[in-house]
Amino acid sequence: SAYMPGLLATLKERAEAAFKDARLDFSGLSVLGTPRRLVLHVASLADMQKPLLEEVLGPPVSVAFDKEGKPTKAALGFAKTCEVDVSALQRKQTEKGERLFFVNQDNGLPAENVLGWELAQLILALPSPKSMKWVEGELRYVRPIRWILSLYGGRVIDISELAGEAGPPVFGNLPPFGNTTRAHRFMSSGKTFQVKNLKEYLKVLRENYVEPDPEKRKSMIREDLLHEAEKAGGQPAASPEAVERLVEKVAFLVEWPFPVACRFEEKFLDLPEEVIISTLEVNQRFFALRKKGPNAEKGALLPDFVGFSNTKARDMAVVRRGYERVVRARLEDAEFYWKMDLKTSLDEMAQRLRGVVYHPRLGTSFQKAERFRMLAGWLREKLFPEGGRDLAVRVGEAARLAKADLTSGMVGEFPELQGKMGQYYAERARMDPEVARAIFEHYLPRGEGDALPSEDLGALVGLADRMDTLAGMIGLGYLPSGSEDPYALRRGANAILQIVMAKGYRLSLPEFAAEALAPLYGKFKDKREDVLARLSEFLRDRLKAVLSREGARGDLVEAVLSASEGRGWHDPVDARARLKALERLAVSAETFEPLTTTFKRVSNIVRQARAEGKAGEAGLGAVAPALLAEPSEKALFEAAASVVRDVNEALAGQKNRPRSEVSAVEAAYASATARVAELRPAVDKFFDDVLVMAEDEGIRRNRLALMAEVAGLFAPVADFAKIQARPTS
Repeated sequence: SAYMPGLLATLKERAEAAFKDARLDFSGLSVLGTPRRLVLHVASLADMQKPLLEEVLGPPVSVAFDKEGKPTKAALGFAKTCEVDVSALQRKQTEKGERLFFVNQDNGLPAENVLGWELAQLILALPSPKSMKWVEGELRYVRPIRWILSLYGGRVIDISELAGEAGPPVFGNLPPFGNTTRAHRFMSSGKTFQVKNLKEYLKVLRENYVEPDPEKRKSMIREDLLHEAEKAGGQPAASPEAVERLVEKVAFLVEWPFPVACRFEEKFLDLPEEVIISTLEVNQRFFALRKKGPNAEKGALLPDFVGFSNTKARDMAVVRRGYERVVRARLEDAEFYWKMDLKTSLDEMAQRLRGVVYHPRLGTSFQKAERFRMLAGWLREKLFPEGGRDLAVRVGEAARLAKADLTSGMVGEFPELQGKMGQYYAERARMDPEVARAIFEHYLPRGEGDALPSEDLGALVGLADRMDTLAGMIGLGYLPSGSEDPYALRRGANAILQIVMAKGYRLSLPEFAAEALAPLYGKFKDKREDVLARLSEFLRDRLKAVLSREGARGDLVEAVLSASEGRGWHDPVDARARLKALERLAVSAETFEPLTTTFKRVSNIVRQARAEGKAGEAGLGAVAPALLAEPSEKALFEAAASVVRDVNEALAGQKNRPRSEVSAVEAAYASATARVAELRPAVDKFFDDVLVMAEDEGIRRNRLALMAEVAGLFAPVADFAKIQARPTS
């Protein structure tokens, strides 16, 4: 059931691609699914493939034939590729000389002649995290394939020939395509049903307790949940987002949901509510309820919950008692561990980490906690230099106890409550409330869309913990590859970037990484500079991914990160602010494209002059006003000086701050980049009237110095050479 949302999305995406590749026009493609079936429906599909007329270019004629006019291996190979004789190849004059070519013409086949192959391929290509074998041969799939209903125009699609020499052996292990389906496993007597079209298919399923549309199943679950909650005088306990996630999980556990109202003993309400909710929702996929009232979200939990069954039993009380028995056993375990843990202090739990191996080469969890405690202290000094001893003590205390609850019985039984239980234990011990919250909040965000730490203390500890993890794992060479990321390093880096950018922490990522690596270098085989370079490159890639996911153009992101001679990614807050400013300029392609062209030209002239040494032995120094002869270069010099003053004023106070208001940084860069953009007309006029590379060395060097001054205005914002030209319409 956990794979179903991804499988359905992939089925839709790959079906669209398959029909396009097969040159079959289509419309109205949709997917449905239950835990027992994947459904693909196309409302309108072309009867014939579209004709194909394709010109394939081959080798030069001079290479294709020898002096005697006989075909060489190049010509023979090209002909073999095109599946024709050399005599069928033609010649064509191109910009690179005369070439062989072949016109591949395919008038297309009837849809029913190609659908069998395409659909069999589509079925077998669907990916899943795990697959199984249940028949002889090579066929592996997420679950055993019991039947395939496959109709086109009311007729069964024939795939019998695919099992022979025409297709891979795995096709022979697919069940035959047919015109029958099966309904509910227990409530439809297990018989098969013949169907002719989608309308009949849906009717048969719904009459036999299968709702194939996931969205309709979700609606049924929501409606029944609210009805049962109302009867109990409550409402779903979790947040709307968490309830919706659970609704989706339940929807893919059942083909037809039957609500079951249940209760547990009121004595268990003495447990922390997260324990009860976790027991019900995470472990059993049941919905916890809380009292309704003016502050509904803060209402106390009820001893009632709602489960959903895939089968309507003759006596639903039996199902209810079974659900309640399972929950009671789990809550009794939780009650036992809760009472036992309260007898042990967090300090004792933290000391137990000495016996927990974090990683064979990186030491124990206690040693890890000590490393990120020191790193959190370094962060505190960087970001809160005015914080004083009180903040330093609280940061150290929160970091020291952040992982203590990992040794508790409760977290051993309910690992999803790590951090939250530590907060409870700290509160029971009457510790500093901010320290208690930081023990939980240092885990935030736990994934995409999760909340961020509400206070700086949790943010500092969380940043230090994650950077220590990245330093250790990437130092050992555990870089994520493709979809493989067993240590969740991408998620950890993303969390670091989210926190830093949301909180406005002005932090150099390479400096942060180097500090995290300092106590670990002795554990690595590679050189220090290589390890730091590897970690830095990983962080840069994650920042690029995070900014791109926000919807920014890829070339603008790369231009911003490449600014300042490749250091433009070091400060994520600064990088994001510059990107926002650049995006505002790029809204109008009519003005942005000429601006890009102009500044690229300036940058290229300066770069080339420095590379070729044309600036003279003195290099590109300050501009000498006395050597400015032409009106346009004088005008550019004066305009540039004015822009420099305005840009410095706009950015004053935004640099070298440990923390900034993110909106203020973005506003400052928006003002500065807009002012720099106003310089373009003066630069264009300069290029129209003045020869930069003058013969006189003094004048040439002075004009290059002026170009360097102009380039210096935008170089810290973005590397315009990375920006791609785009059409204006």
